[in-house]
Amino acid sequence: MDIVALAAVIGVFGPALFIPITAMVLKHRKEMLQMELQKRQLSNQEVVAQLESLRAELAQLRETSTQFDMSLQANLENLQERVRYLEQQIEAQTRVQI
Repeated sequence: MDIVALAAVIGVFGPALFIPITAMVLKHRKEMLQMELQKRQLSNQEVVAQLESLRAELAQLRETSTQFDMSLQANLENLQERVRYLEQQIEAQTRVQI
């Protein structure tokens, strides 16, 4: 008799309890997915920030290497000019001695 009453209560109130429980489960899943999405967005923002930092470092390295290349080129041209001058002096001295 108690089982019949329990079955009747479950039969009457079961569907009424199923809807709120389902709603709570779905709400919980939605909140969990939103938290996961926020976590991914923060992670993506960190990756973007790191990429921007790497781009800035790469630009700085390019600038430094360009300046170094220009300095090296200027020094090379200076040395070539000095060698030319010395060669001209040696050539002039050998003409005078002959």
